[in-house]
Amino acid sequence: MADDRIICEKKGDATHITLNRADCGGLVSNPMAAAMAGMIDAAAKTSKYIVFRSAGADFCLGRDPEGRKPGKPKDALDARERNEVVFDFYGAFRRSRVPVICAAQGRSLGFGCAIIASCDLTIAGESSRFALPEMGHRIMPTMAMSSLIDRLNRKGVLYMTYSTEEIDAQHALAYGLVSRVVPDDRIEAKLAEICAALDKAPLPAVLAVKEYATNALTMSMEQATDFARNMHAAVNTSEGMMG
Repeated sequence: MADDRIICEKKGDATHITLNRADCGGLVSNPMAAAMAGMIDAAAKTSKYIVFRSAGADFCLGRDPEGRKPGKPKDALDARERNEVVFDFYGAFRRSRVPVICAAQGRSLGFGCAIIASCDLTIAGESSRFALPEMGHRIMPTMAMSSLIDRLNRKGVLYMTYSTEEIDAQHALAYGLVSRVVPDDRIEAKLAEICAALDKAPLPAVLAVKEYATNALTMSMEQATDFARNMHAAVNTSEGMMG
C-alpha cells in the first residue's frame, strides 16, 4: 500500500527519498523505517546515488510509536527483536553500494541524528541542530550510537551521548557528523552541486569510492594500501572508465 509519508522518485541516475511528514517534524515509525530500508536497498541496484531529504522546518525529531509491539519486552531477546527494524534501517545505508547524500535543515534529534550520521555525505544548513537526547529519558542509546561510531570522532560521540545537548552545525562539522555547512538559503544549491559532480563521475568510480571508504577503515594500513593499489589498477582500466 502506498504511503504518502515517504516519497520515492527516480530522477535521472539518482533515486530521491523524501520523508514527507512536515506536520510532525519528520517522525519515523517502525513500518516507515522498514519501508525506507527497502527503498534504499532497491535504489542501490538501479541508481548511481541516493538523495535523502525531509520536508518541513525540521529534518527528523525522532521516532513515532506507531506500529511498535505493545507493552514492555518480556526479556532481552524480545527487546532485541523489537529493535531489529531500526538496526536494519541503519544497515541499509552501510550496505548500499552507492553513496547516500543528505541535506539537513532544522533539528535532527535521536533517530533523526542517526540518519544524518548514516548518510555518506550530509549538507547542513547553518541554523541546523543535532542531539542524542536518549540518556535524558533514561534510555541507554547504543542503538543510535551504532550509527555514529564509525562516522564521528570518539569524543564527539561521547559528548553528544552523555550531555544530551543540542549542538550547532559547526560543532557537528567538527565532530564529523556532517560534511559541509552552508547558509540555510544555500542548501539546495550546494546539494545540486554535489549531485552534478556525481552525475558527471563514471559509475565504476562512484561505486569503488564507496566500497573503499566502507572497508578500508577496518583494515591495517598495509591492507588498506594494498586494497587501494588493486582497486586503482582494476577500476581505472575497466571499460566503464575508458569510455
